Amino acid sequence: MKRSVSASLLADKMLALAADCFAAPTLEALAKLRLNPRLAARVDRLAGRANEGCLTPREREEYQSYIQTSEVLALIQLRARAKLGLPRRIPFP
Repeated sequence: MKRSVSASLLADKMLALAADCFAAPTLEALAKLRLNPRLAARVDRLAGRANEGCLTPREREEYQSYIQTSEVLALIQLRARAKLGLPRRIPFP
């Protein structure tokens, strides 16, 4: 789902305000945050089923929830890395 420019701008401003509240150790932890292997495997399974068009309505709801949450987390991590002066993306292990 695409957000309007004003919603994106508002979200960016809100995240900037929130990032100002965190000390460097918290920002570093946020920047490094990753899914645990079990949850990552579940998301991968749902992604595969979604690509095949085989999701049940319950699975679709679960998968969309993961997508929406990951979008918010990505924005938080981007803001944390910017505050720390780190590259925008860090490589996966």
